[in-house]
Amino acid sequence: MFKPDVTFDIVEKLIKISEDIIIVIGKPKNRFFNEYIKHYDNDFYEPLSSRTNLDAFSEKISSLSTTFVILYKNEIAGLIASYFYDKELNNGFITLVHVKSEYRGLGLSYHLVKAVQSYTKENGFNQVNLVVYKENKSAYKLYTRCGFLVISENNGRCNMCWTNK
Repeated sequence: MFKPDVTFDIVEKLIKISEDIIIVIGKPKNRFFNEYIKHYDNDFYEPLSSRTNLDAFSEKISSLSTTFVILYKNEIAGLIASYFYDKELNNGFITLVHVKSEYRGLGLSYHLVKAVQSYTKENGFNQVNLVVYKENKSAYKLYTRCGFLVISENNGRCNMCWTNK
C-alpha cells in the first residue's frame, strides 16, 4: 500500500492515468529511495552497485531529483528519477528508470516517460537527456517510441535527447 509520507518529502503533483494507474511527482525521501535501489539493484540492465555507491547516489537523488513514482492499484510499480535543476541550460536529465518485474508489459514505463515529458513542457524546460545501452533493447525501443533521438554513441552507450517543441 502506497503511503506518500513514507515515500516523499514533498509531493508536487498527482497524475491520474486511469482508475488503476496514478503517477506521483515529488522529492523522494532518502530512506525510501535507498531501500528501493538496494532491493532492485540486480533488476537493472547493469546493476547500479557495479557503477556507483548506492548510498551516495540515494543521497543525491533525494536532495536534487524530481522523482515520478507510478502506482498500479495503489502499489508502487516503478519510478523515474530525473534532474530539473539546470536553469542555465534549461535541460532535464533522466538518471534512472525502473519498473518492477511483476508490472512489466503493462505500459507503465511509457506513462512514466510521457509524464516526464509533460513536466518538461509545464516547467519551461527545453529538453530532456538520458543515457541508455543500445543492447538494452526494450529501454532503447521505449525511448525512441517516445521521441528521443540518439545524439551520440560511445561503446554501446547512447546519449539520447527529447526536445520540447
